[in-house]
Amino acid sequence: MTLLQHRNFSARLRSGLFAFIFAPIALVFLGSSMVDVQALAAVGQPLASVEGLIGMALASLLLALIALNCEESSAGMVVTFVWSLAVGVTQFMGIARIPFLMKSSVEPRDMAAGVVWGLYPLCMSLMLGACALTIKSVRMRAGQDTRMPLARVHRHAFGTTVAVPAAIAVGVLMVGAAPSDTTNVAAMGLEGVLEGHLMGHGLALGAALALALLVVGARWSITGTQLATWLILVLPAFVAVPVWASLTGNVIVPGSSLLTKVSLACPALAALGMATGCASMGVLWARVRALKTLEANEEATHNEGPAED
Repeated sequence: MTLLQHRNFSARLRSGLFAFIFAPIALVFLGSSMVDVQALAAVGQPLASVEGLIGMALASLLLALIALNCEESSAGMVVTFVWSLAVGVTQFMGIARIPFLMKSSVEPRDMAAGVVWGLYPLCMSLMLGACALTIKSVRMRAGQDTRMPLARVHRHAFGTTVAVPAAIAVGVLMVGAAPSDTTNVAAMGLEGVLEGHLMGHGLALGAALALALLVVGARWSITGTQLATWLILVLPAFVAVPVWASLTGNVIVPGSSLLTKVSLACPALAALGMATGCASMGVLWARVRALKTLEANEEATHNEGPAED
């Protein structure tokens, strides 16, 4: 094994092993915290679960560390994507939850109800899969011009014009897919939101695809993806709407309303947005490391000079 092969193998092993250990923890913790916040929002207490709010932030930081370890290899993000499929199945079954880190009493049926209306696990998996492919792409094409003519001249503007509409689409489609009536929550728990709710899985699937497109936009402009993610998804869903609802008293009450749809969608949008913002940083680190490696190789070749006859 040559030195280069050994280095590449070491990078893949480090990235993959770190993700293998911490990805399931992050994904289960994030989903569990999201449903905890959603369960309390459904009874008119959007900021009551400090455990859930902090849990979403900590789980997202774990995803950021996984992304950081993908600077030399996309193996970590691939492993995280594979884990998201397994964790997603258990979330749909209501198994993947951490009761002792949840403020509310969430049963397996409540956990399943909290993720099924918006296809939350599918959204997470598509986003992570797109992130893994994008990291691989920027590493392979480091130093090369993009195939899209417009992106060659206005790379950041092009990336931003992809990211901003994608982020808006994620928010609108997820709100559209959310339940609108919590009348049965008092008697049935969070699963009561599904009583009489016509599943909008087509809208949720559209949100998942838009989320994947948002990550792909980081290939041209990480700034555009980050701004769109944090300003359009995370800031309103994690901070602005819950704080506004608590201060003004415009919280969820029994009965069908648009406010109910927005309030129920906010925890999912916040979790997906934070995960997207943290995971997509791997695209930046992978590009920076690939360019540095390319420059070092070119400099070494230049210093060697032309081969002697």
